[in-house]
Amino acid sequence: MDIPTAMVTLFPEVSDKVAAPRTLHVPFKMGRPCGEPFDFETRKKVVDQLLELLTLPSGTREAYRENP
Repeated sequence: MDIPTAMVTLFPEVSDKVAAPRTLHVPFKMGRPCGEPFDFETRKKVVDQLLELLTLPSGTREAYRENP
């Protein structure tokens, strides 16, 4: 049984080089891959989109959507 994995990345070119199976490219500041501290709405969007990736095939690359 395989366990699907996905990662949040600020640098998609690096994720591609390490062959991460599924990646969500986010446009946030370095050190804040889920957005600003205490911005729970944005953090929820990041987590929801990351969980969506787990249902997609390996090799999927997605960009964060502000309004999914």
